[in-house]
Amino acid sequence: MAKTCEAAIEKLENDYSGLSVTPVMNQGDYITMFISSILQSMIAGALLAVLVLILFFKDIKPTLVVAFSIPFSVLFAILIMYFSDISINIMTLAGLGLAIGMLVDNSIVVIENIYRIRNQGISAPRSAVQGARQVAGPIISSTLTTVCVFLPMIFTTGLVAELMVPFAMTISYALTASLVVALTVVPTAGSILLKKTKEKRYPLFEKVQQVYGKVLSLCLKWKVVPLALAILLLVICVREVMRMGITMLPEMTGEQISIAVEVPEETEKADAFAMADKVMEAALSIDGVATVGAMDGSSAAGMFGGAAGGENFLNYSFSIILDEDISDVHEIRKIAKKLEGATADIGCEVSVSSSAMGDMTAMMGSGLSMNIYGESVEKLLEISEDVQELVAQVEGFENISNGQEDGAQEIHLMINKDRAMKRGLTVAQIYATLASRLTTEKDAVTMSVGDTDMTVQIVDETDLINKENLLDMELEATVTKEDGTNETKTYELGEFASMEYGQGLASISRENQSHYITVTADTMEGYNTTLLTRELNKKLKTLEIADGYSIEIGGESDQVNDMVTQMMRLMALGFLLIYLVMVAQFQSLLSPFIVLFTIPLAFTGGLLGLLAFGEQLSLMSLLGFTILMGTVVNNGIVFVDYANQLRIGGMGRREALIATGKTRMRPILMTALTTILSMSMMIFSRQAGNSMGRGMAIVVVGGLLYATFMTLFIIPVMYDIFYRKQPHQVDIGEDDLDEILDEAQEFMRENEW
Repeated sequence: MAKTCEAAIEKLENDYSGLSVTPVMNQGDYITMFISSILQSMIAGALLAVLVLILFFKDIKPTLVVAFSIPFSVLFAILIMYFSDISINIMTLAGLGLAIGMLVDNSIVVIENIYRIRNQGISAPRSAVQGARQVAGPIISSTLTTVCVFLPMIFTTGLVAELMVPFAMTISYALTASLVVALTVVPTAGSILLKKTKEKRYPLFEKVQQVYGKVLSLCLKWKVVPLALAILLLVICVREVMRMGITMLPEMTGEQISIAVEVPEETEKADAFAMADKVMEAALSIDGVATVGAMDGSSAAGMFGGAAGGENFLNYSFSIILDEDISDVHEIRKIAKKLEGATADIGCEVSVSSSAMGDMTAMMGSGLSMNIYGESVEKLLEISEDVQELVAQVEGFENISNGQEDGAQEIHLMINKDRAMKRGLTVAQIYATLASRLTTEKDAVTMSVGDTDMTVQIVDETDLINKENLLDMELEATVTKEDGTNETKTYELGEFASMEYGQGLASISRENQSHYITVTADTMEGYNTTLLTRELNKKLKTLEIADGYSIEIGGESDQVNDMVTQMMRLMALGFLLIYLVMVAQFQSLLSPFIVLFTIPLAFTGGLLGLLAFGEQLSLMSLLGFTILMGTVVNNGIVFVDYANQLRIGGMGRREALIATGKTRMRPILMTALTTILSMSMMIFSRQAGNSMGRGMAIVVVGGLLYATFMTLFIIPVMYDIFYRKQPHQVDIGEDDLDEILDEAQEFMRENEW
């Protein structure tokens, strides 16, 4: 749609000489920016993954076999996305970007095993079959664990579901494709390309393996040391990260800057326009600013779907379009800072934003919102004012309001019914008299002039009632005397009535047949709404409110709490599914706990990454932790399965663990580094489009980096603690059915036919 509009604009400019049209806002630019940034990260990540393979294999043939799995798996995933009616968008591309490093994991495990067996002198076809068969079970289980983590996302609701379901489906499709490639294409290609190989020595890596074996032996001897350090570090990281606060989505910097201007209410129209001109001149004077578009308040209201409602020259919005070569996040933020400095002394309130969140802010909620429920409107107003005072005591909130500032002052007339009745007056009579005195207009006659009917009104403002003379208003009462005659007496309202002042409500809201007033506040830049709400909750506990009245906190904090609740449930269900998959793989209820212990290790690494980069917890970073649950157990599954195979073959427990660590170190490091390097592009990229997925990438990279090295030590320690019994294989017979008796003969024998 955006490209069609741009083509139409270009045609108009060509048809009319001198015409120049500059779009001040184009959502298509944001989409293009995000897609190009993610695609660049995907390509760079794929190249880095291939580089890792070359460094570890020192051979181009196995590298080509594994590298082939990347485009094949991506194309397979896109094909299934098409038939599943999942579009190419920011979240699906982020899923593919994350999957780039994970797509080669299964292929690496298979080709590394084939390559290792081939170097032992076994023929290429047999090495391909045996190598793939030896690791088929573990890689199927590891892929299922990752898919199981994303499967519960289909049960989420609201914004979480809208963002996460396409992301989860995309990764699941890609990983399924990578498994198919690893078990079919990789062995086939390996049997052909690895016919002629030379055994290569890795002296440096062999030294690393020897050192690792000695350190692992010490860890197995002193198990409490690595376990205590891992647990202590996890507790410290959780405590520190929770102090940073939680946000719904990270702030995304765009390639366009917006300015909102509000001039003082007493400003004349000409002076307001002059201030707006100064803001525009200040913006154009800054290097990097190409074009400035301006709209007054009424034009902006009409553009965004609101009613203009007349002229509004007190509010202005400016769209700053930067030079085409500026896409670096830091440059955009520098220009935004310069704009703030250049417009600081103009004499109006100026707000500069470089966020690309767009309408997401309105959908997610922003700042603080509290609903106060109860029956009495006057009591609600009183409580809301007390709440406003408490909110004002929390540093970080601004623009605090209960929405009733525009309410008019009211006069409450208190009638003493007994006194009025003694004077022959009822409340209804008093009300009728007061209403007639307050009415200054009265229809006198209707005239017809031609085809037009006109009503003539008489306006009497000679004896107006105001708050000063209200109690002096005279009322006439007719009473019947004892002799049966009527007597009319005149009384002043103040003889049986009193007057009180009150504040009227600008609006009254109802929910579930109960009145409520909403107190709102904006969060200042640099503060976290969740942390501020925690501090406010402590103050609200000291507020005494009457029975029947309640306070509920909403806004951004409510959205965040709902998001965290859904993500925690999702992670818990994913954890259970991972456990069940490993129970089937290991044929044991206890063995999976050996591998599951790597999950808190990964969380520690992810939390360390957030602390190191100063990133807050958000939906994307929590998604990173969810992804870690399914990925970090993969190496653990392969490790435990191989250790079991060695023990079944006759090796002792500790000897098997050390041998497994040395043998599986290379594929473990390779699978981890491919994902880490591919995701690192999203962390260190300065493109504006990568800012949304940065938190997720930090968690995944930090978690994998920490958990990979710790897995080489903690998994053996946990195995040594939990898996003391000799592993066994369940006898399911041979591949053929020759050993089973002929069923027809058996049936005839039992029935003596």
